Amino acid sequence: MDDRSSGAHRAGDASSGNGDLRRGTLAGALCYVVWGLLPLYWKLLDEVNPFEITCHRIIWCFAVMVLVCVLLRQDFASLLRQKRTWRYLGPAALLITFNWTLYIYAVSIDCIVETALGYYINPLVSILLGVVAFRERLTPLQIVATVLCTGGILFFTASYGQFPWISLLLAVTFGAYGAVKKAAGYPATQALAVESSMLVIPAALTALVLAGVTGGHGFLGNVQTAHGWTITVLLVIAGPMTALPLVLFGKAATSIPLTLLGFLQYISPTIALLIGVFVNGEPFTLAHAMCFGCIWTGLALVGYESVAKSRSK
Repeated sequence: MDDRSSGAHRAGDASSGNGDLRRGTLAGALCYVVWGLLPLYWKLLDEVNPFEITCHRIIWCFAVMVLVCVLLRQDFASLLRQKRTWRYLGPAALLITFNWTLYIYAVSIDCIVETALGYYINPLVSILLGVVAFRERLTPLQIVATVLCTGGILFFTASYGQFPWISLLLAVTFGAYGAVKKAAGYPATQALAVESSMLVIPAALTALVLAGVTGGHGFLGNVQTAHGWTITVLLVIAGPMTALPLVLFGKAATSIPLTLLGFLQYISPTIALLIGVFVNGEPFTLAHAMCFGCIWTGLALVGYESVAKSRSK
């Protein structure tokens, strides 16, 4: 291979790499916009048990992903027969299930602002996981951002009188989910189909038990009430509402650095915070302001650094 062909090959690789980075960044941004708007959707299902909602999310997400895999001719069944798949996507499925249930529960008890706090913390969790799991270097500004985040949480706990356990659990479980997905490295669509297939039978059995014990909506809806079919349709739509952003997230998690993914995550909690305060009427106290202020400052530092690095290349 002569110098010209070698140079053209390197240019093609760089162009392909830049294209993957752009597509991954766009996928990440879109998934966080959808997630930011989801509290409005879950509030429509306030009368449904959060565990039942999670079960329906899994069931209908599985149905959607099987259909997508069939249409795209993607084989996900073979992944289920691999031990490595269970080693990575099994824990990922459990992490996202816990995260979903806690998030829906928080929205149902009017703690949307606290969920926003959790997802503001989440980018810094992703940064730390990037350092620990993938040996990504922590820059001085990222260290400052982490310290600011920790200080904000401690101030909130001392001033507000309660530890933000919902926020931290949401941040840690979703940050760990992203790290596991990145380590697994499977295509986003097939990975989500595998995750949902691992959970669909337990979810279906749980939904049936809840329907029998609590008078839930089962699979066909409680048509004896005026809102039976409406709730059922909303529960079924929860499948694609769940699948779309997770496919986008899977694409982003496997094609861009965790540090960049962490920065993009501020989109979702910003939207959720605005919904919590201005739509749901939740309080925003001085303790909230100080905590959010510390985290926003840290994110601004990380964002400035990311932009500066991209311009220097």
